[in-house]
Amino acid sequence: MDKFKKLFIDYIKSYIPDSSIVSGGSEIVCRCRYCLDTNSHHGHLYIKVPSDDTPPLFHCFKCQTSGVLNSKVMIEWGIYNPEIGIELDKLSKRTSFTQYEYDDCKFQLYPYVSDVNLANIKLAYLNQRLGTSLSIADCQKNKIVLNLKDTLDYNRIYTYTRHNQIISHLNNFFVGFVSLDNNFVNLRRICNEGTVYKSIDSRYINYNIHGKNNNTEKIYVLPSTINLNSPERINIHIAEGPMDILSIRYNLRTDESGIFLAATGSGYKGAILHLINKYGIFYFNLHIYPDNDRCGNVVEDIYNTIFPYGAILYEHRNIYPGEKDFGVSSSHISERIIAYK
Repeated sequence: MDKFKKLFIDYIKSYIPDSSIVSGGSEIVCRCRYCLDTNSHHGHLYIKVPSDDTPPLFHCFKCQTSGVLNSKVMIEWGIYNPEIGIELDKLSKRTSFTQYEYDDCKFQLYPYVSDVNLANIKLAYLNQRLGTSLSIADCQKNKIVLNLKDTLDYNRIYTYTRHNQIISHLNNFFVGFVSLDNNFVNLRRICNEGTVYKSIDSRYINYNIHGKNNNTEKIYVLPSTINLNSPERINIHIAEGPMDILSIRYNLRTDESGIFLAATGSGYKGAILHLINKYGIFYFNLHIYPDNDRCGNVVEDIYNTIFPYGAILYEHRNIYPGEKDFGVSSSHISERIIAYK
C-alpha cells in the first residue's frame, strides 16, 4: 500500500495544477474540479490519500461537493490512469454516496485568464448585456471562456482544430461557453459584423476542442450539484442559448436550485431526453424559455415527451416590448408563465 500511496500522490500532483501535500501527508489539497475555486494557488478541494481500509474521499470546502475518487471520477476529471483506477475501484466498493456531481467532464478544462485586459473587455460586455456584476472568478466557475487561446494553452491543448489566424480572432472578439463534456466551446461574437474573418462572422460559432465527432453533450450547463434521492422534484431550466440561461439564473432564479441548461442548437427535446437517458433524471419539473419567434408545436412536442414522468411543464416567455428572449438585463424582462399539467 505504501508504494501505491506514493504512486497516487505523485500522479495527482503531476496532473492537477497547484496540488500540495497537507495534514502530515494524509491529504492532498488542490483547485476544485467543480467550482474551480477563485485563486489558482489556494485550492479548497481536499483529497484523502488512500489507505488499506479507506478509499480516497474528496471534499470541497467552498462548493461542498464530495464523493469517492474512483476510475469514473478520474475520467470525469480528465486524469484517468488504468493502474491507479483499478486499485481505486477495489477500495471504493466499500463506500457509497448519493449525491451526483452534475458537471460531468471527460476532459480537464480550466477557463484560464492570462490577458486580464482583454478578459475585462469581454466581462464588461457580459455584465452590460445581462445587467449583472460577474467577476472573472464567476466566469471561471460557470465555465465561461473569456480568452480562448489562454484556456487552450493553459490546459496544454497545443493542437488547434482551426487555423492560428482564426484562433486569434476567436480569442480577441468572442466570449465562449464550455459544453457539458468539455469538448466544445460555444463562442458568442462581441464585435460588429464584418470585423472578423468571414468564415466565423456569425453571432455564434462552435469550436471543437478535441476534434470529437460525438456532439450529444454540446449543451452548456451551469455547474451544480443535485441529489437524485431527494423527495422533491428537480427543477430543470432549459433556454435557447448561454446568454439566456445566465440571465435566468442571475436575474430571475437567484435563490433556486436545479439544473440550468442552454440547448445551444440541440433542441429542448434532445436536451431533456439526454438528461433522462444518460443521467437517470426521472423525477423532475421542466421549465422552458423559448424565443418569441419560436412557436408552432414546440410545447406540445416537449409535453408529450415528459408526460410519462408526471412532470409539470412550465413555458416562460419574455413579453417585454421589443425583446424576443431572456438574454437581457432584468429591467428588460417581463415574464409570462403558462403551466401544462
